[in-house]
Amino acid sequence: MTQRILLAEDEDDARTLLAEGLERRGFAVVAAADGAAAADLLDGSFDAVVTDLVMPRLDGLELLRRVPRTDPGALRLVITSFADKERAVAALNLGADYLLEKPFTARQLAELLTRLLDQRGEVADTAALFARRLDQLGLSDRERQLATLVLKGLGNAEIARVTASTEPAVRNALLRMYQRLGIGSRGELFHLVFPI
Repeated sequence: MTQRILLAEDEDDARTLLAEGLERRGFAVVAAADGAAAADLLDGSFDAVVTDLVMPRLDGLELLRRVPRTDPGALRLVITSFADKERAVAALNLGADYLLEKPFTARQLAELLTRLLDQRGEVADTAALFARRLDQLGLSDRERQLATLVLKGLGNAEIARVTASTEPAVRNALLRMYQRLGIGSRGELFHLVFPI
């Protein structure tokens, strides 16, 4: 059965290229020029919703809030720039299944959609998604807890409060974890957990 994808992208050229690329790879694509148009198209029939975050009339975050009401089974992929950390974290907290950083190709998007749709039964919610991806990194229980809190957008002081630790202890633990993973920042941790 052909999988239906709702694509919300306000840049005309990007929307056209992505829609055509996905259709060439066998997806049925319904494209919308902004979040409001995409919200009007939600009808319970989509396998996935792919949305940019910054759009006129209705942004991607508000669209993410609306998807579960009409298309609760749809995967939610968010096109973002990890430089916009606050919006990326907000998208995760609203149930985004995957963050896809610009730039990427239609082929990469199609491969990602295929992989995620194949795994759909395994991904019940964001917590399960984090757990599965963090399992692949070989983290200790403590490191998994820290990584999850980082991915939820908590700063070192907030992590210290949640874990009943001190801010310097959290900072040192994160530095050790980053070194072991071969990364140097929170942004790189996002890339490890959400690779293209």
